[in-house]
Amino acid sequence: MLINEKNLDQIIDTIRKLHQTTIDQRLVDLTDYLTEFLQSIQVEQSNIFRTLTQLIRNSEDRTALKIEFLKAQCLEIIYAKVNNNENENNIIAILEFIIELLNNSENVQGKFLHFNGYEKYFKLLSYIHSPTIEFINQLIVLMIEKSTLPNEDIIIFPIDSFVIFNNPHIAISLLYWIPYLNDISHQCHIISSIEKIILRSLQNKMMACSNRIIFTLLNVLKINNNEKANKLDEKILFNIFSLLENLSRFSINAQEIRLIWQLFHQNTSLKTQLLQLLITAAKYDDPDTQSISSYFDLQRPNSVNK
Repeated sequence: MLINEKNLDQIIDTIRKLHQTTIDQRLVDLTDYLTEFLQSIQVEQSNIFRTLTQLIRNSEDRTALKIEFLKAQCLEIIYAKVNNNENENNIIAILEFIIELLNNSENVQGKFLHFNGYEKYFKLLSYIHSPTIEFINQLIVLMIEKSTLPNEDIIIFPIDSFVIFNNPHIAISLLYWIPYLNDISHQCHIISSIEKIILRSLQNKMMACSNRIIFTLLNVLKINNNEKANKLDEKILFNIFSLLENLSRFSINAQEIRLIWQLFHQNTSLKTQLLQLLITAAKYDDPDTQSISSYFDLQRPNSVNK
């Protein structure tokens, strides 16, 4: 299928009409048509992905339309095209389409998780250095319980109201993205938004601790030493350690303590903050669980010194 500016509107109109027609009335199979269409798109045709995003967003039955795209293997086809592509504009257009698919759709989120899509697709964020705040907020909204906010209100959505942190996979992707962003205000917006969401409730903290948010934050500190990443500003480091201390009061495991200890020996500039983090974790140690100090016992098999 040849796709260009002249016939794109006609193709989109065909998809729309086929979707609105019952299966027995269709002259063309919608799944086959979508599959051929998706296979024909070139990664460089970012305008097509933006058109598809609008198609789903404006559909009266977007839930069913999203399922049609899943049946056409859209996740697999698009990933095969975008993998190893480093063009910022193309990646943003594709991720905006993926975000629209994921938004408020348990079917898509389930398939996406099974496909390992969070790791496959959102690792591409490291190639995006100067996004818009609207794009960042689209990702932040995916972290919380189903949003009913109009699209134009995404930029000012009320984090300070009660929100449910239900998608830690997106949070992990956002945290790993921070060192690759050029604008400090964007870095600050991401970490402060994640901190506000996680600290809103005990349930959110439990979700964070059981889904490797502490481990991810510590790994971000490791990435900070990467030559390809931007050095984190003091404000960002402050927010990272603030969230780490809040979560370590609640729960921390041996792997995370070991990583803190490794960072302590490797990073002289953060020794004070890392030591304070260990002290905070030990201070709020749960007497009913293995104590923090036991991890520093040289005679124990799980000692951080081994």
